[in-house]
Amino acid sequence: MKAMRILVLKITITITTALIMALTGITSAHAITLNFTWNGNNNYSALGSFSYDENTAPATFSENGAGQTDVLQSLNISFFDPLNNLIATYNNVVNGTSIPKYFQFNFNTVTKEIFGSIDLGGEIAGDTYLKGIVNSDLSLFQVPQSGSDVKIDSNSGAIVVKPVL
Repeated sequence: MKAMRILVLKITITITTALIMALTGITSAHAITLNFTWNGNNNYSALGSFSYDENTAPATFSENGAGQTDVLQSLNISFFDPLNNLIATYNNVVNGTSIPKYFQFNFNTVTKEIFGSIDLGGEIAGDTYLKGIVNSDLSLFQVPQSGSDVKIDSNSGAIVVKPVL
């Protein structure tokens, strides 16, 4: 009999919580994940994905630098050489926290387009990163042990975003 009372109590609490959420307009988080691709003129490429809560995200958002992000929940990117061999993979945003200090990302949630300046990937010697202005010039760089970063590929700024199916 005691087990039955506990079960009824649990069901009542669950139903009450659901009704309160429905009546007060509280919505649960709904993360959307999108993939993006970049292809350079010399056949280097990048493949990445990112996620954010589509219930709370504004029409456009920008994320910059290391630390707690405003909208992004995750962002990762992988770079490939012309033979499609993996060069490197970076998790730039993990659980709403951006790792690299040079990180830069802008997104329009209405048109589902990355826009403006971006800086994605690594930042220390031996790393690879994608940087530039979308629809203008995006370049893939490698960071040497010393000296200036080396541009290894570029394109006219094209980057394609697609929903994860």
